[in-house]
Amino acid sequence: MHLKAATIKLLDRLLSAGLGFTIKEFNRELERRDGERKEKSGQWLTPDEAAVAEALAKIIVPSDEESPGIDEVCVLGPSAITVLDRMVRNCSNRQYFYSRGLLSFDIWAWRLHGGKFVELSTEQQTNLFRTAQEISDRWKSPPSLIAKLWRRFGAPFAEVSNGTFYAALLYPMIRGDSLRIFYTSRVSWVWLEYDGPPMEKGYAKLTEPR
Repeated sequence: MHLKAATIKLLDRLLSAGLGFTIKEFNRELERRDGERKEKSGQWLTPDEAAVAEALAKIIVPSDEESPGIDEVCVLGPSAITVLDRMVRNCSNRQYFYSRGLLSFDIWAWRLHGGKFVELSTEQQTNLFRTAQEISDRWKSPPSLIAKLWRRFGAPFAEVSNGTFYAALLYPMIRGDSLRIFYTSRVSWVWLEYDGPPMEKGYAKLTEPR
């Protein structure tokens, strides 16, 4: 995973060098958000990032009349966005992908619909998310490693500037993290009638019941 992340960062710098003003603006906004993080205590995601992440998580694990979704996690524990923020704060690899991916979903939304991602309808949000999934899946198809790298990083520069590139890179990570948050929450355990992992809180003595 570290090699993959290092390769992505290297190619990211190469792409940025050739994209001019658009990527400069992109990087400038990343720097602004990093400055905003330093002014806050405790939370890593900025309000704009948290709003996009929460909207995406609700698409990944929606709620309906028969089953709870990720927005119900807070009923029996911390909110999903609180748990996700902790996961990102403690992982530099996640910080790289989330900062760029969440911003890219906003750029993509503005380009296609003239508004932030959270301002779009649920249908529009879902369509963008599904397109990110399709792009991510398409990158996985070539069997050759060289072909994979070329399809992923030798793509037209427009994929970076229009928001699809980093959004698609974020897709598998935020999907996995959202599912993990939901299915390790007490809300999902109650719904599934699951008592929780064995020795969840530990035992003072293995020979004595808790």
